[in-house]
Amino acid sequence: MKVAAKTIGFELVNTTPLAGPSGVLPYMDYVYSGSKQPYGATPAHDAASANPAYVHSGRVDREGVHAGNKAFQLYGLPAAFKAALVLESASNATKSAVVLKHQLEEAGLKAGVALHNENLDVEFVGWSRIDGDPMLKIVDGKQSLGETFANGEVEFTWEGGDPIKLKAPKLISMLEDQLLGFAGAGENDNDSWAGTYQDGTVLFEPMSRATGELTPARQISLQLFTKNIAVGTIQVACAVTQEQVSDLQKQWGIDVLKIVENAGVNELSQTINRHITSRLFALGWKNHAKMVEVEGLEACLNMTFQEFDGTALETPAYAIPEGEFNNDTQTYTDIRNVALPLLPMGVIKGANFENRDTLIKRIFTNILAASNWIQQRGRYGAATFVVTNIRVATLLQSDAHYSFSPVENTVKQAAGQLYPIGTVCGLTVYVDPLMRANDTRVLVGRKGGKDEPGTHFCPYIMAEVVRIIAEGTMAPKLMIKSRYALVDAGFYPETQYLTFFVDCRGL
Repeated sequence: MKVAAKTIGFELVNTTPLAGPSGVLPYMDYVYSGSKQPYGATPAHDAASANPAYVHSGRVDREGVHAGNKAFQLYGLPAAFKAALVLESASNATKSAVVLKHQLEEAGLKAGVALHNENLDVEFVGWSRIDGDPMLKIVDGKQSLGETFANGEVEFTWEGGDPIKLKAPKLISMLEDQLLGFAGAGENDNDSWAGTYQDGTVLFEPMSRATGELTPARQISLQLFTKNIAVGTIQVACAVTQEQVSDLQKQWGIDVLKIVENAGVNELSQTINRHITSRLFALGWKNHAKMVEVEGLEACLNMTFQEFDGTALETPAYAIPEGEFNNDTQTYTDIRNVALPLLPMGVIKGANFENRDTLIKRIFTNILAASNWIQQRGRYGAATFVVTNIRVATLLQSDAHYSFSPVENTVKQAAGQLYPIGTVCGLTVYVDPLMRANDTRVLVGRKGGKDEPGTHFCPYIMAEVVRIIAEGTMAPKLMIKSRYALVDAGFYPETQYLTFFVDCRGL
């Protein structure tokens, strides 16, 4: 009998059984906002529909308009927010986020720069650590964020460059992006705020005692979110003939129904396995793309010694899941393919010490670096596993005991040791038998705990078998069904994975 391909996906994720076909996951977050309804609260209220007891103070201004309750009108604007860049220039030419941000920084966009809109004045604070969106401090506003962004995109002008278009505003999580200045910005609380990253060009100072006594503290709010889970279905039917059942049972004692049932269960297992591994590779690629966008970090390896002629090299384009997960269709609202930079191998003039082993060691080093990046971006711990194809695994095996510049590993060099082949820097290395030879991606990930972010396998019915006798032929048939959900739990679950590409042709 043929042996089915090894399934490794179940060892990479936590299993959280569901009691029914649906469920709810709660999430808590702490955001830079002092209001209960920061996105649509006042001053978003239209006077025609608002409660006059709250909006109108009974006082009329010079133009005959009710002045309203000033404290209530100012209640809804948060201290800061972030919004996604619209990737287009003044000439309407589409750009990548990395190029656009670089151009904005060269034009002088930095902390403290004022941006203006007819309804909202803000100051640029910095780039978000996770998704790279610009973070903005609200200086003055006539409307809520909901009204200001009601039409989708909003243009802001600033001194130094072309207008900036923003969309999809949301509050800033203090657990992901700490704003320096929110708790006090300088002696008089009027210094520019700074984003998450250290800035070596400025020094921070707290408020003076007098300013602190006269300045109300800005508030941080707790927000509670829920995520609905609905299971999906995979199923397969198996059929045999009466002759197969009787002949194999009587002549060789083989239980045909049990054999085909095992084949059906294996089919479902293989499907779930590929679902898990494809999702993890995609989340890791998304995290890598955001790292390139936010920090300019290019983690893909090119070990082909190509002559660099100034042409930008790129990896193949792989899928990135974006948007919200649709429970009805069991898919993401947006999936796009993204290629990442692939820098040519640098050759030091007059130095000929590079050899095959030193090149392969770069893979070991990148795996260790990816583990550390996961710990820093995800903040839950270092990676625990590596998944790659048989070609990269063979390179790791061949260089396992390179003693000139050793990397801690227990990789086995005996043929057939693939599932797993050992450990590298404490990470268990698995080989995915369903990856092509030229698919030289490397997934580094963290399984984590059951209450931590990441992808969770949530089965409702793992394998349900229904047996019937087909009318007419009187032959037995089986239907095997699995109902489960693959849930990306927590805020930014992609930070628990990182995928990089290795161009190792010729090695």
